[in-house]
Amino acid sequence: MLYRHLVMAIALVLFTAGWAQADINAYLHDLNVSAQGNLGGFRTEVGARFGASGPQVDIALRSADSPADAAVCLWLAQQSRQPVDVVLREYRASKNQGWGTLAKNLGIKPGSAAFK
Repeated sequence: MLYRHLVMAIALVLFTAGWAQADINAYLHDLNVSAQGNLGGFRTEVGARFGASGPQVDIALRSADSPADAAVCLWLAQQSRQPVDVVLREYRASKNQGWGTLAKNLGIKPGSAAFK
C-alpha cells in the first residue's frame, strides 16, 4: 500500500504544479519519516518495486537528499530505462529545477506511456 501511494505521489509530482506541490511535499515528507523509521524495509521494498538491486538502492540513498528523493530517482530510472547512476547524475545537475524537468531531461514526456 505504501508503494501504491508512492507511485501516485511520484506521478503527481511530475504531472502537476502549483497547488498540488504542497500536497506532494507533505506526502514525500511523510514517506521520509516512514523510511527513517524502518530504512531496511524501505530499502527492500523500493528495490523490489522499482527493479533495483540492493547496491543500486544504496547508491540512490547515499546520493539523493532524502529517501523519498531516492525513491523518485529509482522510479525515474525504471521509467526512462536509464541506469540509476545516469539518473542520479541528472538529479544532482537539475534537482533545483523540479521533478518534471528531470523527467524531461531523461526523455520522459508528460502524457507518455511512462507516466501511466
